[in-house]
Amino acid sequence: MKGISGNPALAAYERMSSVTSTAKIAKPEAAPPGQQSTEAASVNISSEARELASGTGQGVSSQRVEELKAAVADGTFEVDARAVAERLIDTSG
Repeated sequence: MKGISGNPALAAYERMSSVTSTAKIAKPEAAPPGQQSTEAASVNISSEARELASGTGQGVSSQRVEELKAAVADGTFEVDARAVAERLIDTSG
């Protein structure tokens, strides 16, 4: 099967998984009974992740997405099974 190359979301995921898998994460200490922890969780989102989430990334045409949604909704979207199969099968050996 062909690999997914050029996918910015996959590339961001791979970068994040390599960072988190090599980093040592300390377990938080439990608060004594009757006391609540005052620490808040902190999340940092990269600018690349923000761009991907906003849908304004390269290669994404909002107009084309809307056209496809409309075609699916009204039943006129047709899947080219041969094209899908050719992309799924790695014929390069």
